[in-house]
Formats: sequence, C-alpha cells, structure tokens
Amino acid sequence: MRRNAWPLVLLSVCALGGAAVTGCQASGADRTAGEPVHPPAVARPVQDTKGGGAAVAGLGDAVDLGGRASGEHLRMSVRAYVDPAVAVPAKGGKAAVAGPPDGRRRIGVSVALLNVGGNRYDARRTRTWVTDTKGGRHPAVTGGEITTGSPVEWNILAAGESERGWLLFDVPDSAYITEFHGDLGESAVEWRLQAPPSR
Repeated sequence: MRRNAWPLVLLSVCALGGAAVTGCQASGADRTAGEPVHPPAVARPVQDTKGGGAAVAGLGDAVDLGGRASGEHLRMSVRAYVDPAVAVPAKGGKAAVAGPPDGRRRIGVSVALLNVGGNRYDARRTRTWVTDTKGGRHPAVTGGEITTGSPVEWNILAAGESERGWLLFDVPDSAYITEFHGDLGESAVEWRLQAPPSR
C-alpha cells in the first residue's frame, strides 16, 4: 500500500562566516544570486575510516577527492535534496522522465563538482548511489528535469571548471534515504543526510 508522499521539502545548508553550518529552508531555486558556485572544502571530514572505507561528511560539506592519476582532484559537495522530486512536464504534455515503479518514489539530490587539480578530470567515471533506512542501496536513474533544477551533466572538466545539478534516485515508499555516496574509484565519500519528519 502506497504511503502518502511527504510534502516537497528542500533541505540545504547555509555557511555563516565560514565557521558553523546550520540547516535552512531554501526557496526552491537551485542557486540564488551571489551564492558561490562551490563552497570551500571542509578542513577535515567528520570521519575518515581506515582500511579503504569512505570518508564521512554532512549535507553542505565539500570534500576534495583524489583521482586515479597525478594532478586529478575533484571537489564534490551535496548541496540539498528533495523528497519527493517532481518531474517537469515536457512539451506536448509528456513527462520529461518516466516515473518510478509502483511502490517507489523519486528523490532528487543536488550536487556540485569543481576540478581543483592541475589536469582535466573525467567526471563521467564518478559512481553515485543512496542508501535507505532499511539498508537498501539505490543507484541514480537516468535524467530528466525536476521542478528544483536541471540534471547534472558528467563531463570532462578542465582545471578550474565546475558543474552542478540534480541526480535522481528511486527508493521504496516505506523507506527514507540516510546517505548519499560518491565513488571516484580511488576515493569515496559518504554524505549523511538529515531524515525528514515522519511520513
């Protein structure tokens, strides 16, 4: 039985004076005028596990990740997420992207990428997924626009070039997402997400 969808909520993080980060309600726009393209990298992830585990960061944190070759460094942040994500109708009245299967809902996660290395970076090698409260792991689904913004494009980024946008995931109606994962092959980061109110 499908549960009532939680109202559209955009969770984001505002940095104040570069010191503390606090949660705030955003307007629905993907980026406001004057906002930096990308926040500075966190000085130290919340946790850096040993033995090949992923570093752990929070919503709004940017983390520098090393690539496979010398000079490859990508700064990645998770800026916000919406639950559920609503597709933007395309011309002709057709949905921009097929809806999720029965018993599942679509969630959008806003990410930002910045090449902070000296060489170009092939962001297409990045793998992403979310995990939910039941331990399920859900990879990103193929694009389409949602009401909060355009999909991120995994391009080859030149040094200093940035990219931002939304990734979409289909998760069970009965579960919440708790983490977003980014894996660049040599580096992996887990972003802890704030759980929404009871559905």
